[in-house]
Amino acid sequence: MNTPIGRDFKRSTRRNGGGLSLSRDFFVGLGIGLCVAAGVYGWQQRALREVAAASETPRPQPRPAARRDAGVPEAGSEESPVQYDFYDMLPKVEVVVPEREKKPKPEAPPTSLIDRPGVYVLQPGAYRDQAEAEVLRAKLARLGVEAVVQRIAIDADVFHRVRIGPISDLEALNRTRARLRAADINAVVIRVGD
Repeated sequence: MNTPIGRDFKRSTRRNGGGLSLSRDFFVGLGIGLCVAAGVYGWQQRALREVAAASETPRPQPRPAARRDAGVPEAGSEESPVQYDFYDMLPKVEVVVPEREKKPKPEAPPTSLIDRPGVYVLQPGAYRDQAEAEVLRAKLARLGVEAVVQRIAIDADVFHRVRIGPISDLEALNRTRARLRAADINAVVIRVGD
């Protein structure tokens, strides 16, 4: 083995410009970055100038509408251009939009009398909860109107509807409707057999 014993195997660094190449690369990259930044800045300034110039140009004046019965205007006649103040008036106009009510107003029950003969049933309400239907039935009993609560099932839903009737006398039907209207109770009129 021919290894010299006194030799140092540590890495030796050369001092012949290793530090200069790093600084030279840094400054070259910095110069390229500054050139790109200057180019982008100039491009943006040119775009801003174009936008400013476009906003300063006057808007084209609208042409007056040609009348159908006037025909073709003569070459020698001069018509005064129509001046529209639309562009000046619009920014000064304030439009007030009314707020919508959160709850729509219920439709007023029809006040017309029923005069078509037949058998009728009045239905002032239908509820999922039986207790609510019983409360309405009790309210109707205090008014002197006899009502029944019927349990019906529609698909998977169960409803309890409050019904008055059947009533075949039109005078009694119209009196009952007037009583319900006076108590602010809306009832659906159902003609049996339709």
